[in-house]
Amino acid sequence: MSYFEINDIKIEAVSCAVPDNRVTVQSFESVFGMEACKKFTESTGIREMYKALPEQTAGDLAYAAAENMFEKIETDRNKIGALVFVTQSPDYRRPATACVLQKRLGLPLGCAAMDIGLGCSGFIYGLQTAASLMATSDMEYALILVGETASKLVNPLDKSIVMMYGDAGAAILLKREEGVKLKTLLKSDGNRFQSIVLPAGGFRDMNPSHDTFVCSDGIERSLYDIFMDGTSVFSFSINDIPETVKEYLSLTETEIGDYDYLAFHQANQFILKQITRRLKAPKEKVLISLDRFGNTGGMSIPLTLCDHFGSEEDGKKKILMSGFGIGLSWGVTSAVLDTNNIFPVIRTKDYYAEGKFEPGKY
Repeated sequence: MSYFEINDIKIEAVSCAVPDNRVTVQSFESVFGMEACKKFTESTGIREMYKALPEQTAGDLAYAAAENMFEKIETDRNKIGALVFVTQSPDYRRPATACVLQKRLGLPLGCAAMDIGLGCSGFIYGLQTAASLMATSDMEYALILVGETASKLVNPLDKSIVMMYGDAGAAILLKREEGVKLKTLLKSDGNRFQSIVLPAGGFRDMNPSHDTFVCSDGIERSLYDIFMDGTSVFSFSINDIPETVKEYLSLTETEIGDYDYLAFHQANQFILKQITRRLKAPKEKVLISLDRFGNTGGMSIPLTLCDHFGSEEDGKKKILMSGFGIGLSWGVTSAVLDTNNIFPVIRTKDYYAEGKFEPGKY
């Protein structure tokens, strides 16, 4: 069992950024028709999202979130001992985007930097990885960055997901503090890896044809487009996730009533309602942001926290969190968060112009 307990490490601050490019579901009516868009919003709860500008990357959005956080909370960057960047939309195939971000943020040479290639479970896995690095070292801080630009990997005529995916970046600062406990449960099931997949572009099949074909759900795609088996993912989400949350509650000897809020991956409103019902959790405790940001993958938990608490100063709150999705991969954790250090979501048009290579310049 992948159950972890780490002492004396806390989440110090959370910051998020989205592209300054708001897109509404209504704007797709010219492509899919008014009725299809209306049904999509009714079933998913999504009304709008933010999509990356052509030049923007996941690294750019995470960088903006990190700089925003550093402006608001006094932190000695030289004491940050690790940078973990979670994404499935890296800036380059090589090198790791974490190394680029270490340079851009001015972090010390002694800062270990690495990428984690996970999606919707990525925040939970990234949190556990960074905390584990801190627990076995003398570092005072660790920085978790999460970023996705999944909207760039979707067939623009795929009505099942083109109106669903939003892009965003997040920065989460970990700090040592005595008396704090971080408890996390992680799981994965590679037997179901084909449930959400983008086949082309990796080293299994680098340059297949761009020809489109009709998939099992009746939608036309190429191998360069994300495919999601909606029935399989839905079944996984409403069955495995509530059961794992219940397992976590048993392991931690807690109950739903012990938590002030629940922050789940923002898949769609129907899945969230089913998870809430199966956990017998009060609806008012379940935080929702997908109506305004869409499904942002691994970003959705920190984004939901910033959306809800960013404009409030509500003291310390105990939050139960679960991320789940592509892989298949999922996890559950909890933390007491100081809402004063959870900052409002910012919008950005910025991108790293020096990071684009031109022929003859390298």
